[in-house]
Amino acid sequence: MRKDKIHDFYFHKAKKEKYSARSVYKLQNIQDKYHLFSAGNKVLDLGASPGSWSEYIIEILGPKGSLYALDLKPLSITAQEKIKRKGLEFQFHQQSVFDPLPMELPPLDAVISDMAPSTQGNRTVDCARSLELITRAFEIAQLHLKQGGHFVVKLFHSNETVQAAKDWEKFFKFAKLYRPPAVQKESKEIYFIGQHLLNGKSIS
Repeated sequence: MRKDKIHDFYFHKAKKEKYSARSVYKLQNIQDKYHLFSAGNKVLDLGASPGSWSEYIIEILGPKGSLYALDLKPLSITAQEKIKRKGLEFQFHQQSVFDPLPMELPPLDAVISDMAPSTQGNRTVDCARSLELITRAFEIAQLHLKQGGHFVVKLFHSNETVQAAKDWEKFFKFAKLYRPPAVQKESKEIYFIGQHLLNGKSIS
């Protein structure tokens, strides 16, 4: 891959603003357009490493918010330090998304996922793995989102993943496929935005 495609505008912007990855701006684009997150929210970040989404969202949640995160890889030192300084309730578990979640989660305001499979260069295999990941993310959202909660998940555009997104629409008051401006031009990434879950976990 050409260097100028890797070190693009958002790459340099992330370095300058001291975020762990350029992917932070995809979530920022989503927040600017859909206004999903607010101070004091409880959010689960799936596939959180290296931590740029967590770094961004804690600035919105503030010290009264709660962030839960998991990934097979650890968060960057930068992300860990930022989260610690913010002082909000935080749990991180280094595990597969397919394993049972070990944390006791309250009803969540949002579940976000920027997970991506390890690609093999075989379109059929890569699409199947992507579908498996997003299906699992949706299962977790159904289990843990409160009524009215929001769901954000990255898809790799294919007939199968788009169909999955269409199947999810009925669970939300509003649902949309959205391609943030920060997504690289050659990428097949697209995001499903589900707002206001219709039948979520009750708050008791």
